[in-house]
Amino acid sequence: MADEWAEYVKDPRMVCKYASKCYQKNPEHHKNFKHPPLNKRKDNRNKRRFSPYTRDSPRVSPNPSSKDESSEKTAGSDESNNKNETSVSEDSVQSDQLVPDLPKDITFYDKETDRDVLKELFLVEMPEDFFKFYECVSDGGKSFEDALASVNLVPIGPYELIIGKLPKLEDKELYLAHWRFFYDPPEYQAVLKKSKTSEYHIGYFRDDPDQTPVFVASNDSKKDCRLAPMAENIFGAVYQYLQNEKKQSPFTSMACQKLMEKIKAFADENKISLEEYTMKKRSPHMVTRSFHGAGIVVPYNKKTQLGYRHLVETDANLKKLFASLEKASNQNDKDKILSELQPVITYASIAVDESDFGTGVEVGIALFCSGLKELEPSALSSLTAAYSVLNRSAFAEIIKAHLKYRRKGPNMSVLSFKK
Repeated sequence: MADEWAEYVKDPRMVCKYASKCYQKNPEHHKNFKHPPLNKRKDNRNKRRFSPYTRDSPRVSPNPSSKDESSEKTAGSDESNNKNETSVSEDSVQSDQLVPDLPKDITFYDKETDRDVLKELFLVEMPEDFFKFYECVSDGGKSFEDALASVNLVPIGPYELIIGKLPKLEDKELYLAHWRFFYDPPEYQAVLKKSKTSEYHIGYFRDDPDQTPVFVASNDSKKDCRLAPMAENIFGAVYQYLQNEKKQSPFTSMACQKLMEKIKAFADENKISLEEYTMKKRSPHMVTRSFHGAGIVVPYNKKTQLGYRHLVETDANLKKLFASLEKASNQNDKDKILSELQPVITYASIAVDESDFGTGVEVGIALFCSGLKELEPSALSSLTAAYSVLNRSAFAEIIKAHLKYRRKGPNMSVLSFKK
C-alpha cells in the first residue's frame, strides 16, 4: 500500500474535492481527478462503497412514521469550505437588519378593494372559508375587529385588506414579510394573532402556492418553530381556540361562548366542518416529517422511489449541531460545526440535481427552523433551488423577502420596523 500512496502523491491530476467521500460514478470524473487509496483515507467512519446520495445507491422509501433511523452519518470532505460549494459561512450574512424604505404618509386599501388583490400582494389565494368567516363574525352588530378583540384575537395580514387596514406600499416585496413571524415557513400564511405581546398566531398551511390550503395551524414563535395543525378551515381552528381560551381566561369566557355559538350555527347552516385536523390524515401523503412538524409533500413515485431521499443526518443529530453552533463562543468553534453541516447541504443539493426535490425542501426547512443567522444563506439557497424545480416559485419569493427582513417579536407588521 505504500507504493499506492506514493503513486497517489505523485499523480499530477487534481485532487477530487470530495476526496474519500466522492459520490461520482462517472468514469470521466475518475479519469480527470485523483482519489486517495482506500485504507489511507483520513476518515473511515463511512464504510459504505456508495454515497447515500447517488442514483446507484440503495433507496429507502419515505416512511412518515419513522424518525429517519435509516439515515447514516456522512463525514465532511477535506475541502468542505470550498468556495464553489453552497456555503454556510457567516461572512455572507449581513449583520445589520435591513429596514424597509416606507413612505412618509401611509395610506390604506379601501374595504371595497377587489379581493383579487390578495393574490397579487401575498402570492397565494385565500380560500372561501376565509371570506365566509369574516361574514359570520361581522354579522350581528359588532365589527369583525371588535368581535375578535373580545376574545383576544387580532386580524392580520390578508384580513387587513377586508377591514381597510392594509397599507399601500410601492415595494410589493414588503407584503411577503408583512406579519410573517420568525419561524413561519413560506407554506404558512398567518391571518389571526393573539392580542398584545403574544406571538401566538393562526394561519393557513399549503403544500403548493397554487393549491388550496391543506389545513389551518397555529404557532407560537416565542416558544419554537412547531406548527400545530388545528382544523381544515378557519372556522374549526377558531372554534378550537375559543374552547381553550374559555378555559384559560375567565375574563373572556362569556365572549368566547357567544362567538362559539355564532360560529357553530353558521357552520351548521353552511355545512362547514369544525372537526380537528390530525397528522394521521396527512401522514400518507408526506415524504417526511419536518422540523416544523407539518410534514413535506412533494410528487413522489413509489415504484422508482424518485422525488425524495433521506438526509445524511437524522433530525436529532442536526438539532445537536444547531445547538452547538448557537452556543459556540468563537469563530473557530463555529467553523468546525459549519464544516460538519456542509456535507448535509451538499448531498441534499446533489439529491435535487437527481430529481429528489423533497430533500432540498427538507434541508432548507431544517436550516430555516434552526433560527440561526449563520445558516440563513444556505436555507435560502436550498429552498429557492427546490421550489424552482417544483414550480413553487411563489414560495421562493416569500422566503427571500422573509429572510431579508426576518426579525423576532409579537408585532410583525412592516409598519413596526424601527428606523
